[in-house]
Amino acid sequence: MRKSLSMQHVILTAVFFLLFSMVIGCGSEASLETQISGSWKRAQGDGTVEINLDKKPTSLVFDGKTYTATIDKVDKGNNNVHLKVATDNGTSEEWTLHQVWNDNGSSFKLAFRHNGTEETLVPAKQS
Repeated sequence: MRKSLSMQHVILTAVFFLLFSMVIGCGSEASLETQISGSWKRAQGDGTVEINLDKKPTSLVFDGKTYTATIDKVDKGNNNVHLKVATDNGTSEEWTLHQVWNDNGSSFKLAFRHNGTEETLVPAKQS
């Protein structure tokens, strides 16, 4: 009986440490907003996009012009960040940034949807 209780104690302790390490490991993953913030270049053509979604105030610098952006929705399941962006004429538009991971999951590009267009952005350090 005593051996059985001891074995249960060992198993419960191991399960606790396993669950604890899983919680700690998952908590250290960078948020989607942090992952996509930074300097990006168009995959085709010239131009840059500076994305700042991990610090306040959130903004995008698109071809040298700064746009104030508000995070409307983060869809982690589909790797999308939906933004409300203030335009020059005082209205707001929905712009979307979508992570497109490579086959082995080591890097990603961004599908950038804005003003009725979509273009691919690559990290500025890759171009």
